[in-house]
Amino acid sequence: MVIEMSNKMAKDDKGYEKVANTQDLQEGSLLKVEYAGNAVVLSMVNGKVYAIDAVCSHEGGPLEDGTLEGYVVECPWHGSKFDVRTGEVKNPPADKPQSVYQVHVENNDILIKKIPGAQEQTKQQAITSEAITTGKGAWAIYELTLLEKKKFQGTDIVSFKFSKKSQQQGEGNDYKRSLEYTAGQFAFFDIGGANNDPKGPIRHFTLSSSPTEDFIMISTRIRETPYKKRLSSLEEGVKVKVRGPEGKFVLHEDNSKAATFLSGGIGVTPFRSMIKYATDKQLPIKIVMFDSNRDEQNILYKSEFDECLTENKNLKVIYTITDESPESSSFIASGWKGERGYINKAMITKYVSSNELENSIFYICGPPAMLKAMQKLLQDDLSIPKERIKIEEFTGY
Repeated sequence: MVIEMSNKMAKDDKGYEKVANTQDLQEGSLLKVEYAGNAVVLSMVNGKVYAIDAVCSHEGGPLEDGTLEGYVVECPWHGSKFDVRTGEVKNPPADKPQSVYQVHVENNDILIKKIPGAQEQTKQQAITSEAITTGKGAWAIYELTLLEKKKFQGTDIVSFKFSKKSQQQGEGNDYKRSLEYTAGQFAFFDIGGANNDPKGPIRHFTLSSSPTEDFIMISTRIRETPYKKRLSSLEEGVKVKVRGPEGKFVLHEDNSKAATFLSGGIGVTPFRSMIKYATDKQLPIKIVMFDSNRDEQNILYKSEFDECLTENKNLKVIYTITDESPESSSFIASGWKGERGYINKAMITKYVSSNELENSIFYICGPPAMLKAMQKLLQDDLSIPKERIKIEEFTGY
């Protein structure tokens, strides 16, 4: 429910503005209102009203459609949680707090105003939105050109290659700057024209390209959503806004410790970036990747991984397919010589030595069910401590 009021009529001499009536807000519920042109969410906990920015700081999700448990509101998109009293992040993926507002209730009218310091935060957000034209801001924002699209035959996966350099204007002069990132990180893509998507007009994607390559690449499954359909229809030469990089799912720096990658489906994208980078840089780190897919056609980047195998003596890749149905192309193909079935203890110990198990850092990336199963496998069956397990979740949107 959105309530719009005239600022002129609702503003009092203390700077508060009326945004709602207590009759509009129930205990434990969320209510979206408008304040000074911004979307704000009201909540009532133990009879007291709180006000917090409605747009999630992670990726713009609508907090008014989320859930409230105690003093914590959860974003419906990716599960970020915030304290409605302070705006403090209580659960990732968000890592930036929400703005909160002072609330005053008078004669059942709910009035709010900015908390001192909040104006500076809003100003900082404005600086960020201007980064595309100035080249400066809280986060780097780039305008990249789509160079190439590639659909993987027999799948719903498409790869998109963008220019690495962004043509910018600043201080009266045109200049170019490259999107610099660490292998495994992600960025946010604003492709325009996807405003009717219920999950918002922006998505974040892992940069599956390596920092050593002269392009930016993302790969994703195309779904019947406004954003994904818009993405798949982009023509070569179109420019998109990209913010980033972000993320801590990156290769560890201690090359004496091996890396074991557990990949499921499209979750292979950060591993493509890491493996290509380690190969190009000839890093002295042992890498073993288990790449699980439902059939042979869905093994993404296989030719590229196989090429890396010829150049990187420290790399080992184990492909496994899980679809055993008679109509499966992989079931019919008698030439398949890789593993079959889900990644399990027997498969891992077949290819990873006991010494490597003792010092390896494990990376898991895939859909939620696979991630949960791999965590259980590592901790319960292989006794791998949590501090040696890194996780990146793909939710399939």
